Amino acid sequence: MTRVRIDASSPVVEAGLRTLLEEKVGFETAKSGEIADVLLSDRQFDEIANEPPPLPVVLLTDQSVSSMVRQGARGVLPPNATPLEIRAALEAVAAGLLVLPAQEAESWPAPNFAITDSALTNREREVLRLLAEGVGNKEIAWRLSITEHTVKFHVSSLMSKLNAGSRTEAVTQGIRRGYVAL
Repeated sequence: MTRVRIDASSPVVEAGLRTLLEEKVGFETAKSGEIADVLLSDRQFDEIANEPPPLPVVLLTDQSVSSMVRQGARGVLPPNATPLEIRAALEAVAAGLLVLPAQEAESWPAPNFAITDSALTNREREVLRLLAEGVGNKEIAWRLSITEHTVKFHVSSLMSKLNAGSRTEAVTQGIRRGYVAL
């Protein structure tokens, strides 16, 4: 479960965000100094108390999205974002993704994901999708009717092609490059 620390501009806003996260969205909130996965704030990025180790930040703000992202925010939502939008943004940022309002994202340049090696094979894509579901090698082998050794070969190959150092990073790269749908 994603744990969220809140850094709000006032105690009233903090209480409202805490209630929203705990009761409507189903997240655990963490107090300052407690372990958390992401920080939610309605302040300016440079006003946030993000003590070490710094957390990825989701901002509820009307400020310039590009400015907030350049300063280090990983997610930017308007202050009137719905509970579902906030939940999705917090989960995505905790998973290492960047979150922008749709109207802002359309104006950003499309990322260029040049794959230096050849594209993934169909079998590597199947293995990657199962990795994204959290399935282990034995079950992947069983589901695809291949040996566990072959699964390891495909995992190694796709990690190399995606330039990933771990399975989690491979899944993240797969999502970013469109091999895995959320």
